[in-house]
Amino acid sequence: MTDLVIFDFDGTMFDTRAAIEHAAALTFSTLLPSYEIPRDKARRLMASGVGLSETFRALHPDETFDEDTWVATYRQLYTTHEGKFTKPFPGLQEVLEGLKARGIPIAIVSNKVVPAIRTTLERMNLSGYFHETLIIGDRTPGSEKKPDPTSYTEVLVPRFKRVHGDGVALDPAKVLMVGDTIADLEYARNIGAKVCWCRFGQGDREECGSFQPDYTVDSLSEVLDIVAKQ
Repeated sequence: MTDLVIFDFDGTMFDTRAAIEHAAALTFSTLLPSYEIPRDKARRLMASGVGLSETFRALHPDETFDEDTWVATYRQLYTTHEGKFTKPFPGLQEVLEGLKARGIPIAIVSNKVVPAIRTTLERMNLSGYFHETLIIGDRTPGSEKKPDPTSYTEVLVPRFKRVHGDGVALDPAKVLMVGDTIADLEYARNIGAKVCWCRFGQGDREECGSFQPDYTVDSLSEVLDIVAKQ
């Protein structure tokens, strides 16, 4: 029996590639219009699942740039424009409904900020499937970005027990992490969970495939089959 399913957000639940690329391009055209983004490098960074700050540090030509300004500008532009590009992957609502019917708790652990996650869930009428305290993202107090395990050990587990009761055991071996990048796969390994790699997402196929995830799916609907077998 699965005790908990943890979802990544970008590239797992939602196809946000176009929204991210569009907001990043607008950020550079706004703050550094003469600079051409190294797009191959940008896509490799997206495939690795690193956070926004790390991405801008890697792409910006000046090591002394004002990172806070860049991050704030990107987030404002992303919020303004992402609705035109973001779409759920096929089978998302089916999976969420199926897990709910089975009584299996779900959470989100992402390197994206929580307000952006909630905005998308609300717009897609999917917020009701998630307890708001079990959505953890960039800058959530007490957590670090994946693959660091502290978002699970120091934040998610205590919150899970507050929601479901202190007496509820949460065995990492009965936790399933569903994600698309190497950061998600390493995160699952670091917390002792099983991992389901979404091959349809943004992760590097060779890198993620060589990691030998416990499960590999080509559509979200297959997650229900995995849960049924555990």
